[in-house]
Amino acid sequence: MSYQSAINVLHAVEIYAEIKKKKPLLTEKHKKARLAWAKKHQYWAVHDWRRVIFSDETKINICGSDGCKYYWKKKRDRLHPHHIDVIVKHEGGGFMS
Repeated sequence: MSYQSAINVLHAVEIYAEIKKKKPLLTEKHKKARLAWAKKHQYWAVHDWRRVIFSDETKINICGSDGCKYYWKKKRDRLHPHHIDVIVKHEGGGFMS
């Protein structure tokens, strides 16, 4: 069976390729730290936030590209964990400037 024939069969039963969503890997430790940070800052006023410096980041790949990864699902199906491309931050392959 050719590649295109396989695609046609999948489309006939309403299964389509979609690009995986990229989401950072959040461990329980990360989730607890984020919640603690949010609770600590939830009542900050505008004048408090004016003292914070927000920086823009640019990612530059050292080797290879991020590329697109696809998964197959029916249009009406829910998004499942295996449809997500988990990203581990700060582990080689690029640097922020």
